[in-house]
Amino acid sequence: MTAGYVYKQRIGGEYSASPLYADGRLWFFSEDGKTTVLKPGRVFEQAGENRLDEGFLASPAIAGKAFYLRTRTHLYRIEEK
Repeated sequence: MTAGYVYKQRIGGEYSASPLYADGRLWFFSEDGKTTVLKPGRVFEQAGENRLDEGFLASPAIAGKAFYLRTRTHLYRIEEK
């Protein structure tokens, strides 16, 4: 049996951090600092892209509605108020 795909799309970059599902979105954090946000579904839909210059090697954490992101040089807490 072979694995089937709903769709296959490259978002570019190299990744050490685990992907994350939060707030109804899929989040990907690359080693060069790019965060790519996708809407889950049967078609590819990118919901956003952000960048932090220091890059991600560690997987993000969530507590309540806050994201904790560790880059090579900083620890960030990101939360919408």
